[in-house]
Amino acid sequence: MPDQPPDPFRIHDGLAVYRFGDSGDPVLLMPGPHRFQRPGLRSADALIDGLVALGRQVITFDPPGSGASTRPASLSMEEMHDCATESLDVCEVSDPVDVVGHSMGGLVTLAFTLEHPARVARLVLVGTGAGGPSYMDAPGALWNRSHPAFWRLAVLGTVHLVWPRLATERHLNNFVARHSFVDQRFVETEPVELRDWIRPKEGRAEWHRIARTVDYTPRLGEISVPTLVLCGTHDPQFPPTASKQLAEGITDSRLVFFEQSGHYPFIEEPDAFWAEVARFLAE
Repeated sequence: MPDQPPDPFRIHDGLAVYRFGDSGDPVLLMPGPHRFQRPGLRSADALIDGLVALGRQVITFDPPGSGASTRPASLSMEEMHDCATESLDVCEVSDPVDVVGHSMGGLVTLAFTLEHPARVARLVLVGTGAGGPSYMDAPGALWNRSHPAFWRLAVLGTVHLVWPRLATERHLNNFVARHSFVDQRFVETEPVELRDWIRPKEGRAEWHRIARTVDYTPRLGEISVPTLVLCGTHDPQFPPTASKQLAEGITDSRLVFFEQSGHYPFIEEPDAFWAEVARFLAE
């Protein structure tokens, strides 16, 4: 996908809205509020391409303050929900739609479903959880003190907190990326140049603090739509226990693990991943 906004792109009151695919039922791909699942980035592009290959139209957006969106960011769940609803309205989609969310985008998807149940037909939740406690305290989580790499991550995080520049952000992201794949051949790191030490950061790290404060576990029983929960067994960001918690709390749900994947099963095991999604969406 090119660096410039692709053809199915428009700005609506400062919000960049995308619609990919020529035909098929629409599906909302919830972007990551912290920048990492929007069009033009690897994880989002892989999900968009896979859904379009299944014959679906994909609607998504750049969160305010990121990508091609010129709207200032308020950094809240309510903002993400409003943008999702606005994107559907801009694309003239009024019926309930299937919603896909990965990682932090999955957490936003969960919250969106609880607050706007009439807009959601089915859910596909990938490598995510119900809130901070489900992944911060989980065994195997990179953010847990029991993880062998925790203290190195803590040092990098502290450096980025003290000097929030593009260089420290990329070093931190590269570290997390290396631990998020089983097969290191899939790891793509961002180069760090000398000038990056004075360039402003690009991410929205504030969202990690927001995510730590929410926990939708007590409300999972309110979700009544069919839900597919997908997770790599070696996911260090949202470990398998987080996905198990989702599946146990959502009545009409199915849980599928991918034995050779970390945080990105749609990249490490694409054939098996999309077979499960296609089966679910065809039901």
